[in-house]
This record gives sequence, C-alpha cells and structure tokens, in this order.
Amino acid sequence: MVTPLSQIQKETIMNKKNIPLTLLAVILMACGLVLAQDAKKPSKMLIEGEVVDLACYTSRGAKGEDHKSCATRCMTRGTPAGILDKDGNVFVIIGPSPGYAPYAAQTIRLNGNVEGGRISPNKMESKTGNSWGEVKLHGGAPKSD
Repeated sequence: MVTPLSQIQKETIMNKKNIPLTLLAVILMACGLVLAQDAKKPSKMLIEGEVVDLACYTSRGAKGEDHKSCATRCMTRGTPAGILDKDGNVFVIIGPSPGYAPYAAQTIRLNGNVEGGRISPNKMESKTGNSWGEVKLHGGAPKSD
C-alpha cells in the first residue's frame, strides 16, 4: 500500500523532471514570438495616389474632384486622411490630416514606412501639371508656409 506522503514525494520528483522541458518550451515560444514580430516590421514604400478623406471614402466611396470641397472640410476638421492608389488600395496616412486638406482629390506621392495599411510618410511630392515637386513635411504632414 502506498502512503499519501510517498505519493506526494513521487509527484514532486516527477514535476522536477519536467522543469527543463517546460523551460525549453517557453524559450521556443519566446523565439517564435520575436521572429513573428520581425516579420511584421514596416517596409519602405513609395505610394502614388489620390488624397481622400477616409470617412466619406469608406462609408460611400466619395472621391475625386466632385468631392474635393467636402474632403477638404472634413480633413481640416480632423477626419483621417488616406491615399488611394491606382489599384484601389487605401492607406491611412499617419500624420495630422489638416495638413493634407489642401491636397484633397489631388495626386501625390508618399515615401515612407508602410505597416498594415498605414503609411508614416517621410517624403511627399505633389503633381502640378506633368511635373512633380517635393513638399516639405513637418510631423508627418505637409508644412504650412
């Protein structure tokens, strides 16, 4: 017959044998988490497209010259700005949207870090006629003169 004390001792010994295995499992999970986060690092991209206000675009597809005055008002009031590329992809512009209001419905180029549908711009160009001109950025948005 096994006494309760000896049963507890056996369980304690068996639990001590599992410590290295448990530690190895925790280390492997931590390595997997670190590698998964490395895979999600932002990538540098150049995106060319139309400046849209995200509220009107996502709710009813409003864009273009017909929507320019509304988009300008919305972004001036703080509605998030986005850039709609030629393939129909929309990127949220990480930066104060009032700075993008003067560019509503215009084609611009943003160069910056892209992660999960968001762009943190570090360079901007706007199109005037057939030529591109650089626009100075301050805090992620066009600098007002």
